[in-house]
Amino acid sequence: MIMGIGRHNGQSSLLDTGYLVEEWGLPSPLVLLSGDGHCWIALDYRVCGWQGEPSVTWFDTDMNSELALAADFRAFVEGLTSAEGFGVDGSDGDLPAH
Repeated sequence: MIMGIGRHNGQSSLLDTGYLVEEWGLPSPLVLLSGDGHCWIALDYRVCGWQGEPSVTWFDTDMNSELALAADFRAFVEGLTSAEGFGVDGSDGDLPAH
């Protein structure tokens, strides 16, 4: 789920990025799109600066690693596909189909 902009039922939002980046020891500047603390998907402005077009990066705070997902947000969205192609049954996104 991609985080929204405003506050809703205590859920994190894009507005919490500054706090969450500091809390989880993430690099900066980022705009967090989705995550649970241990793993995050973010718009990554480290190379392009705030005026440029950010890449999309996956961060794993437990493994202290990162993975470039797409050169920009458009490429990221265009690369999304149905979970069916990965053998996921769709009940919670984590269970392989049997």
